[in-house]
Amino acid sequence: MSTPTEWYRDQYLISISPSLLQPAAVNEAFKSDSIYWAKPIGEPLVKKMLEKSLCFGLYELPSSTSSIAGKNGPRQIGLARLITDEVSFAYLTDVYVLDEFQGKGLGTWLIECVEAHVMKWPELRRIMLITSHTNKLYEEKLGVKPFPQGVNNEMSVFSRAGLGSVLPH
Repeated sequence: MSTPTEWYRDQYLISISPSLLQPAAVNEAFKSDSIYWAKPIGEPLVKKMLEKSLCFGLYELPSSTSSIAGKNGPRQIGLARLITDEVSFAYLTDVYVLDEFQGKGLGTWLIECVEAHVMKWPELRRIMLITSHTNKLYEEKLGVKPFPQGVNNEMSVFSRAGLGSVLPH
């Protein structure tokens, strides 16, 4: 059984096709106050970042064929990016839906598509993410839990902020 690479709902599309990704749109989203964990960077770097990841792009489909004329593709309105070997490990980052599209269940759907995709990997050992607050969406849809984990809570996660971090070190 093959794993889907595209999901459709109403006038929206989620796709893992790299050809649909729009680095300029992602960088524009990084300028938004609601994307507090990132800042805009050079577009060639955004392109490289996206190419080196498994990305679930969220797109608004045109409402009519006449609105397609002159466009390269549907408008990118969200993203969920996995840094992964696509076998045993996945780190989820840069999950967003543009403000004007929130409240429609698109973020939940985006995470459900990520979950459906990674659960097809029989050797997946761990999926991780970092968030600034408890988020029931990730717990319910991905089954993630806050650390500590392991027998007697002996597993630790280590981290260091880099030069590009916009969050307090």
